[in-house]
Amino acid sequence: MSDKEDKNIEYAVEAARKSDAALDEPTAAAKKSESPAAASSPRGRSKAKRTVAPRKASSAIAWLALLLVLALAGAAAWSVLEMQRREAVLVNRISELESAAGQKEANLEALGGRWQRELQTGLGALKDELAADSSRQALALESVEAQLAEQHAELARFSATDRDSWLMAEAEYLLRLANQRLIMTGDTVAAQALLRSADDVLRKLDDVGLHEVRGAVAADLAAVRAVPRVDVEGIYLRLAALVEQAGKLVIFELPERESQPRPAAAQDWQARLRQGYENALAKLSDYIIIRRRDVPMQALMDPQWEGLVRQNLRMLLEQAQVALLSGNQTLYSESLRRAQHWVGEFFESDEAAARAMAREITQLTDSIVAVTMPDISRSLRALDDAIAQRLQQGGDE
Repeated sequence: MSDKEDKNIEYAVEAARKSDAALDEPTAAAKKSESPAAASSPRGRSKAKRTVAPRKASSAIAWLALLLVLALAGAAAWSVLEMQRREAVLVNRISELESAAGQKEANLEALGGRWQRELQTGLGALKDELAADSSRQALALESVEAQLAEQHAELARFSATDRDSWLMAEAEYLLRLANQRLIMTGDTVAAQALLRSADDVLRKLDDVGLHEVRGAVAADLAAVRAVPRVDVEGIYLRLAALVEQAGKLVIFELPERESQPRPAAAQDWQARLRQGYENALAKLSDYIIIRRRDVPMQALMDPQWEGLVRQNLRMLLEQAQVALLSGNQTLYSESLRRAQHWVGEFFESDEAAARAMAREITQLTDSIVAVTMPDISRSLRALDDAIAQRLQQGGDE
């Protein structure tokens, strides 16, 4: 029970006590004021009868106060019971929460234990894997160290006199590379540079026995210098320009007429009639063009075939580019010869551009795109023989 309800009950009891005291005070005063004479007289009896009514009213108030006190007491009892019920519900709720918290704590502990076990398992597997990797790396390192030891031992066997062997091996490598570049790509510039480098290496050896080898290198170098140089890039770009120009050739084009100023309006009907006739004749001349030539003119190409002619011309020029890059002289010349034929179809419609293009094709047809590469393996064979002879002499010693 709360303090407020206790105060309410005390206040109701105090109010009932005061009301009973107030009712008792008039009755006592009336009793004291009565005299024997008044009691015996008829007037005194009438006053006594009048005092009975207030006592009945005060008893009603007392009963009302008692009912109020009982109601307050009942309310207080009900509130006490309600508080006890809520307290019981709250205690049950607290116990449920404590049990749930305990279960969650147990679950967390189980989850933590499981994670710890998994972590320990993963760490163990990782340690095993790291150990295996470490062993493999150790084996690889031992193998590398063994190879280095072998190389150091091999290098230790060489002395200062083995410098000639290294230089001869370098010269052999340069000669072999020159042969490959000339055969595979036809690069005469690179082949000349490699042959000169090999000759410089042989010159550093200063060995009389390599005189024949240096002579073979000089002969191969002269053969490479005699090879004509083909400007592949320049010819390719000239063909590309012709391919672009082929798309600009004109098949058929009407001549442009200069616009004539409009004459002033005629004054009379005869002048207006003459002016209308001249306008009609000028209008008709826009649709019909009459040309007079001393020689018969070849019929113009049908515009329907314009796309086909342009495509054939472009295809032949591009085919010549492919033949240039592959060094096919026959295909190159044949492609340009056929392209010359298709350019001739534009002589009547676009004479200046077509004839300039035909002259360019003629100049390109005379170009040489395929050259015969010389055999420069003579110097390499001579050097191999010199190395074999030196090794044989070393073995005999």
